[in-house]
Amino acid sequence: MLNVEILGGVGEYGRNCFYIEVDGQAILLDCGIMKNAQKTPPSLTAAHIEKLTAIFISHSHIDHVGALPIAEQLGYTGPIVMSELTQCQLKQCYRNTSIFSDASLGQWVSISDQLAFKWGYSGHVIGSVWYQIRFRSKMIFYSGDYVADTYVLQTTLPQDDLLYDIAFIDSGHVEKHVDNQVVLQQIVQFVQAYPQQSIIFPSSFSGKTLDIATYLYQHTARPIYVEQSLQALFQQYIESKSNIQIENAIREVFWSPMDNIETGLYFVAEQEAKHYPQAIAIYTGYLHKKGAYHHFFYKTHPDYEDIVQLSQQIRAKQVIYFHSAFPVQLGCV
Repeated sequence: MLNVEILGGVGEYGRNCFYIEVDGQAILLDCGIMKNAQKTPPSLTAAHIEKLTAIFISHSHIDHVGALPIAEQLGYTGPIVMSELTQCQLKQCYRNTSIFSDASLGQWVSISDQLAFKWGYSGHVIGSVWYQIRFRSKMIFYSGDYVADTYVLQTTLPQDDLLYDIAFIDSGHVEKHVDNQVVLQQIVQFVQAYPQQSIIFPSSFSGKTLDIATYLYQHTARPIYVEQSLQALFQQYIESKSNIQIENAIREVFWSPMDNIETGLYFVAEQEAKHYPQAIAIYTGYLHKKGAYHHFFYKTHPDYEDIVQLSQQIRAKQVIYFHSAFPVQLGCV
């Protein structure tokens, strides 16, 4: 019998954590906290931990990994499955981390006689993945955070035509209709209209940041500067051997460390934008503050059309849509 508990992440944007129990044993899909001042944890208890045989981590953002210390405090000692790049990005180490390498792409990886998985790239951040999971008698699909039209990172989907007992599909931008390629072109046009003005991009550790910086480097003559907190992201990008789209990606250092704000394009951590009042700020995500800002929304999750397509491609008896406060109602596009 399949028992699913939503410990967080459905009907809200954050603390993604999904508990799946089959015949008295369980797995956990991600283990995150909310990105709020309270850092609200998922509804994870010692009773859940007692049955857990594995935790699958899709990527390194805190709304997917921030509650791992709580799992350990509750007594979890089993494997924590993640990609090698995800492990590199975590700010602390965990016992029994189980790393899979790029060489296992497209292959079933066995954890036990009753548990195995395949994985693929989800395009949300370098190292982020989706999972196909074979757990006892059940087949499960977990999209993780998924970006269908990333510019530089590779995004894939399962190639085998399976019918899943349950699928968890990212619906983070269900209320949006966005073409990322068009947004990149609009940003370039804006930058070119202000050739003598410094421009900052409040940025996160994400594939979106890499997409925008790469595209601007390729389509403008402006120098690119990157704040220290984001440089590890850029370094992993140019060093990655398989998680990129070769036709679009840059394979050498194309940015400089932060310098005096003059006429360059500056990628800074979101919380640092206030320190550069002399520069034009371009925001590319949800705006949670009042004021006049230049805004070009760039997807880091599926929008409505992407969700429809994913739901058609991933055949499942039951689908749970997560990562959005908006309900998913699929009709005619």
